[in-house]
Amino acid sequence: MSAKFSEWAEGQKANETPAQAELRRRFEAGFALGLQYIEARQARGLTQRQLSEITGVTQADISRIERGAGNPTEATLQRLAEALGYKLELVAALRSMSSADGLEIARLTT
Repeated sequence: MSAKFSEWAEGQKANETPAQAELRRRFEAGFALGLQYIEARQARGLTQRQLSEITGVTQADISRIERGAGNPTEATLQRLAEALGYKLELVAALRSMSSADGLEIARLTT
């Protein structure tokens, strides 16, 4: 009885309550934003510690943001974005409710 994780995950989504679906979409949005920060930081050849020294944001907070586990303020996200040469664009658009789309809360722009 072997199944792919993606198949299992789709089955779980099908059985979600509306509250669980909202929580998942928020997690996915935070994780997606974190990936943008990782990519921007690595593109500039910076470690989390170096970015911390530049911005005054603790390395632990940067790590949490990059993992989608933090709950940063807009000011913190803005400070990191500026240090990385980006602008922070806040969006609160709920896209299609299909499994491929979700909630986007913010993104980095040039």
